[in-house]
Amino acid sequence: MKCPKCGNELEEGKLLCEKCGEEVRFVPVFDIELEAKLSESITSMLKEMSTEAFADSDDEDGTQTGRQRPSIHIKPGYVIAAGMVLLTIAVVSLTAVITASGNRKRENSYEYQYEQATACAAESNYKDAVYHLERALAINDDLDTRLLLAKYYDADGQRPRTVSLLKEILNADSGYEHRDEAYALLLAIYEEEGAYDRINALLADCDIPELVSKYAQYTAPVPEFNKTGGVYDEAASITLTGKGQGTIYYTLDGSEPTSDAPVYETPILLEAGDYIVRARFVNQYGIESEIASQSYYISLPAPPPPDINCDSGTYERPALIEVYHDDNTTIYYTSDGSVPTKSSTRYSDPIEMPYGISNFAFIAVSDSGLCSEVVNRSYQMSIQANFTAEAALQVLRNNLWAGGIIIDTEGHLENKPGTNRYYIGTLASVGEAVYYIIYEEYIDLEGNAGDTNSIYAVDVNTADVYQAYKVDEGKYDLRAFSY
Repeated sequence: MKCPKCGNELEEGKLLCEKCGEEVRFVPVFDIELEAKLSESITSMLKEMSTEAFADSDDEDGTQTGRQRPSIHIKPGYVIAAGMVLLTIAVVSLTAVITASGNRKRENSYEYQYEQATACAAESNYKDAVYHLERALAINDDLDTRLLLAKYYDADGQRPRTVSLLKEILNADSGYEHRDEAYALLLAIYEEEGAYDRINALLADCDIPELVSKYAQYTAPVPEFNKTGGVYDEAASITLTGKGQGTIYYTLDGSEPTSDAPVYETPILLEAGDYIVRARFVNQYGIESEIASQSYYISLPAPPPPDINCDSGTYERPALIEVYHDDNTTIYYTSDGSVPTKSSTRYSDPIEMPYGISNFAFIAVSDSGLCSEVVNRSYQMSIQANFTAEAALQVLRNNLWAGGIIIDTEGHLENKPGTNRYYIGTLASVGEAVYYIIYEEYIDLEGNAGDTNSIYAVDVNTADVYQAYKVDEGKYDLRAFSY
């Protein structure tokens, strides 16, 4: 069969011309030449019948009357022949019309188009399968046909149409019995394309446990808090939990937890005050969860500040700094004037007051993690003596040089790069005498310092040099210096 518009040869069953797009209509087609011959034959037959009938119409005396067109007497044989011809033409025409109408009706049925589609698909001819199933769907729209068409689209490489149709199916009816197939096909497509963020979004509304479990690695559930927001009369330890492999980022001030925010690793201790904790989970594929948020108000009194035995001021004798505090608090301090935290040095025993100028800061931290106010102390330790601190250091370096421990008074070593450096740490009393306590440290060529564990003592009045061994805070055992 050919296209009536462009003459293109059409395949059997095609209703549209693939070349020009013209729709093929099934109507009876007659042979023009045959019709002309039939018409000519019928005309001749009728003329012959008319002539003979006229010739037989004579007067009773045997002569023609000469009247024009008398009543025609048609012979029965001719009547039958003409009737049969006319009847034959009518039957042929009617049969052609009925046949064409039947074919058209059959080909425009859902069942016919569906059967053609499945037959083409069985032969992996998905292009024609799509064509027929689209015609079937236009006749009868149902979700099963849509799902099958989505599969044919995918097999034919029409990925955008596949995705679009699957979304339509999932949004059409939440009770559709084959939603699991639609979900599975769409998830498989997203996985193949590496569209993990779309998988996460799709699974958020998926109510099929098997599929949620199968693709769980691509999801980014919001982090879970161990405590709900509210008012607490004690410090709160907040634990954040994320499902699967990934990282949790959080903030405490209500700002957005981006990748620059702190990474959650250990429980978050909330002390007195207001907090808005926001957290986001980012899985191993970089998919970000929604932000989880909780607000807390911790209503707790801070612990009392520690009490220091030595007030700020100038000291000319050895002194130990002692800190008094409640048993349920821990003391932390710094000696450079910076604000102490729970990461600073922990106070456990009395502290030797450093020689020279020092600035201490102390805090008390309760068992619940609350910090007291900072207590600051500034000290200046010096002594009126026969030998100043610099003179004592020079005496020590001279003795060490004489003993071969260093090769010059600059502290250089004989078989080792770098130098030894000496500084006065504090003052100590042994009996009635007072001593400069001098520490030795090694400085390498890069300027890094390391304690050598060698301690010396120099009498502030006599400049006698001793080797010192620390027994306790402020207490030293002195031994005579030997080479």
